[in-house]
Amino acid sequence: MTLCPPVLTASHMSSRCAQPVSVLDADKSLETYARQRRPMPAMVPSSDRAASEDGWVCGPLSIEPVLRALQNGEFVLLAEDDNEDTAISLILLPQHATAEKLRFLAEHAVRPRLVLQPERYARVYNSLHAIVLDNKDLDQPAISISIQTSRPEPSDAAHVSATLRALASEEPEFTQLQCPGAVSLSCARSGGLLRRAGATEAAAELSELCSRSTALQGPPHCDAQPGNNRAGNTGLGALQATLRKSGWGSVKAMSATHGLRYTSTADLVAYLRRTQQLVERVGLPARMPTKHGLFMAHCFRSLVDGVEHIALVKSATADDEPMPFAAASRPALVRVHSECCTGDIFGSLRCDCGPQLEKALQEIELDGHGVLLYLRGQEGRGIGLGAKIHAYRLQERGFDTLDANKQLGLPVDTREYGTGAQILVSLGIRDIRLISNNPKKFSGLTGYGLRIVERVASATIPNPENIRYLRTKQDRMGHMLGETILPDWQL
Repeated sequence: MTLCPPVLTASHMSSRCAQPVSVLDADKSLETYARQRRPMPAMVPSSDRAASEDGWVCGPLSIEPVLRALQNGEFVLLAEDDNEDTAISLILLPQHATAEKLRFLAEHAVRPRLVLQPERYARVYNSLHAIVLDNKDLDQPAISISIQTSRPEPSDAAHVSATLRALASEEPEFTQLQCPGAVSLSCARSGGLLRRAGATEAAAELSELCSRSTALQGPPHCDAQPGNNRAGNTGLGALQATLRKSGWGSVKAMSATHGLRYTSTADLVAYLRRTQQLVERVGLPARMPTKHGLFMAHCFRSLVDGVEHIALVKSATADDEPMPFAAASRPALVRVHSECCTGDIFGSLRCDCGPQLEKALQEIELDGHGVLLYLRGQEGRGIGLGAKIHAYRLQERGFDTLDANKQLGLPVDTREYGTGAQILVSLGIRDIRLISNNPKKFSGLTGYGLRIVERVASATIPNPENIRYLRTKQDRMGHMLGETILPDWQL
């Protein structure tokens, strides 16, 4: 017997998963399961399916019903995004798999696979030596571990559901499994949904949330307490299949007909950013004398991607105080500044980032009570330095800053401010006077226990190299520049 090595890698994401061999007897009647589903009113996504500035599509109230439905053994629907023709996944926790439910899945969806977190996926991989290969004994559950098309003996939905339940047990008996089989496995990316916002990671995240007894408790904001860390998840996986019909129309139709709860990947991302601890402190604060004045430097590390960020603090508290604003009686003057190598370091005239950074430090020093939060890893509104330079070249050909990104197939702005919000909360800040012209920052920083009580305009002096860029930010991105710097300039 020739043993082909199994293809079990973290690159098997939702769109790259192998096509599993269909063994569900979908021709059997679906009426029994369908009758058990109670129709419910459709929950229309917020803003007519357009994602809000703070990331919600269906809204924060969509998460808890979805989790409760999964815990109760029901299917749920997961849309990838707010696009009209978005792909839809049908999700079920594998421990609740039954023959009736799998026949329902086969009628409405394709490409079923069991999604596992990397740790649990590795356990299956490392236990392959205990799985009997090419065993034709259909009394044992079977799994498929290879992307090669296999042709095992046909088995029915009851057999497949038994396999799923076996894999979903706390301690799977791998010696009772055989290979190849009918259940394809898919591995979520390490770091989860906040590292890759894909359908595979979203399905795995739903399983994780359902496994936590505290997942459905508390308001939708994060106080950045150590107990909210993402470590120690014990989800047993999720059965995921792609709905045969895509689009929000299909979501609403399935919801109304079969009583299925639904949410979107974007909503899960927004939920996690508000309920999970995303940052940790790195070392102790230290004095940071600058040409603008003396600040205390506090460093934080993202638990999602490992990127380190720095907060320059100006306050009247002791230098080594970790939460210098906890007892403050007035709002802190805050500038949340995205990293810009070209503007901040080299003084590029193509943007206004460098002057905004300098002016913010001056204003915070003068006020005596505030923070300059420098978020790294957000170069070029999140597209990276190389892509930013490429976009500059396109701008030299006539494209504006938004259309240049689109020409490269890149989003206009991928920055998120949940990490920054948690850093501010960790410093003891609650009320903010925000130095910004960008309305996205206002919605991006709210919902974490922070309150923006005032906007302070970030006024800089334009120059011939950046005036078109500033006009684009005002006209197409909604930046509030008119009252500060642009009225006297003409293109």
